[in-house]
Amino acid sequence: MTKINQEFWNQRIAVTRNATLPAMYSQMKETGRWDAMRLTWKTGDDNEPHIFWDSDIAKVLESACYALKYMEKSDSLYAIFMSWIEDGIHMIKKAQMPDGYINIYFTVVKPEMRWKDVAHEHELYCAGHLLEAAVAHHKLTGSNEFLDIMCRYIDYICEVFGPADDQLHGYPGHPEIELALVRLLEVRPEKKYLNLLAFFVNERGKNGGELYDEEAKNLGIDPMKFIPGEQYRGKPWPDPPCHWYMQAEAPIRELKKIKGHSVRAMYLLAGVQGLANIIKDPSLDDAVDRLWNNMVDTKVYIHGGIGAYHEWEGFGADFDLPLNCYAETCASIAILFLGKYMLRRKLDGTIPRVMERALYNDVIGGVSLDGASFYYNQPLIGCNLKRSSWFECSCCPPNLARLLNSLEEYAFEKNGDILAINMWMGGEYRSSEVDAVIRTEYPWKAVIEIELASENEIELALYLPESSSNYQYNIPCNQDNGYLRFAKRKWNNEKIVVGYDMKANIVSSDPRVEATKGMLAVERGPFVYGLEQSRSPVPVSEVMISENSRLEEEKVVIENTAIVALNLQLGDGKKAQLVPYFVLGNKVPGEDFRIYFPCP
Repeated sequence: MTKINQEFWNQRIAVTRNATLPAMYSQMKETGRWDAMRLTWKTGDDNEPHIFWDSDIAKVLESACYALKYMEKSDSLYAIFMSWIEDGIHMIKKAQMPDGYINIYFTVVKPEMRWKDVAHEHELYCAGHLLEAAVAHHKLTGSNEFLDIMCRYIDYICEVFGPADDQLHGYPGHPEIELALVRLLEVRPEKKYLNLLAFFVNERGKNGGELYDEEAKNLGIDPMKFIPGEQYRGKPWPDPPCHWYMQAEAPIRELKKIKGHSVRAMYLLAGVQGLANIIKDPSLDDAVDRLWNNMVDTKVYIHGGIGAYHEWEGFGADFDLPLNCYAETCASIAILFLGKYMLRRKLDGTIPRVMERALYNDVIGGVSLDGASFYYNQPLIGCNLKRSSWFECSCCPPNLARLLNSLEEYAFEKNGDILAINMWMGGEYRSSEVDAVIRTEYPWKAVIEIELASENEIELALYLPESSSNYQYNIPCNQDNGYLRFAKRKWNNEKIVVGYDMKANIVSSDPRVEATKGMLAVERGPFVYGLEQSRSPVPVSEVMISENSRLEEEKVVIENTAIVALNLQLGDGKKAQLVPYFVLGNKVPGEDFRIYFPCP
């Protein structure tokens, strides 16, 4: 059993378990999402199911499964979560068609349109999320019931999609099933599932995305005017056709820069890297590295957000990073999905550094401290921005819940004879070969202790959160590519202690980013700090920071959450209090806030 166990993350995970999951389930019931899987909707009824409701159900189920490992059976919520899981699986099983197909919308609303618009109609996306939920259920309960249901569906998809003349040469407009198939192969490594994964990856973008052109023509639409999604109609859409939006303007190995919808891009690359890890394809590794580096070097915001523009929920040009960015919570979550599989290939400290920046800022900032309201997009400048209890497109809340209840998968990884600690989180990694207990007060204090015992010789690799820090450690090791590497040997309940002095830093922006040229921001550890109006005696728009500004640390408690605030001296005895980005918007929802500040 491997799980997180430390004060900071215990509290955040408990909030998702005790507040977020019940709030989401309540919204799912109230909006008709949950019971839509019972397939009782008829033409003329109100509350028509949407094309992505299956995915909402799936992510709530997956989150509930992960939450179980943090609960005792005597916990009052344990039986409730189990009842949701059992009801959900029962609904899905009854909703499955004789051929294995499962989809609410295309069963009761438009059955004649099955697989007619894979570019935009989310069938494969929903299938992927249902499959991920089934894999999680199998791993955490040992039951095959849900997994067997979904494998029957995937078997059917294997028949529909493929290279043969009588198969559909298609691939999803919204990647997700690729990542789900990688996870399926971890528990059922069957050749047909690997072939399906490889087909989706390799078919994507062939001949400039001609598949989507043909789909558009079959639907009576000019491909040059085929705008993906009703929410975009009437808005400016650059560079038609829209294949770049779905990373389908060219095969994955030929893409030079990361473009389009940011969530889709991260989901796709996570699946591509997962495939590359299985088949050992360096050309896919190179593609992932090229697109990752382009993103990290030119398109990631200081708070780990990605996606500059609302119109296509995605990337702009290199260094085009406006402050009123989109930065969808799901996109930052998906950075961790991708990073996990990249770290299985290579231990490179720049990868967890980006993962950590996303997690501690944009990701956990996506939910209120009480766990009941959410951001969808997260700009770097706030004006009337408030968290909401739910959204019509409700992908972010359950995505956040499933990530936070499975963080151990991103923090600890045993790969061959290397145990990698990729994030400084307290917890336990226990297997038949290795027993590790990790203790830390990070992210507030930069000290980590690891008690390690192993049956065989293993190497310990520990991620270094700050590349320029002066680390102290009690056991000899080498520093390599952003990790401390402790030599391979058999460990006998030894304690490794590593630490450094964590201080607040005033950082300058990249001069190539026009929106923040000449401006400064404040960081401490993994947190980016911001100033909201209720914590400043003057308008936040008037606050300036210099490289020599005094920042005094103060421990404060905000809604039962202990943090380290930074007090900025403004002169005349006045001070403003900066707090981590994830705390913003909790004291006075909708008030102005800033992350970047001009220099005096």
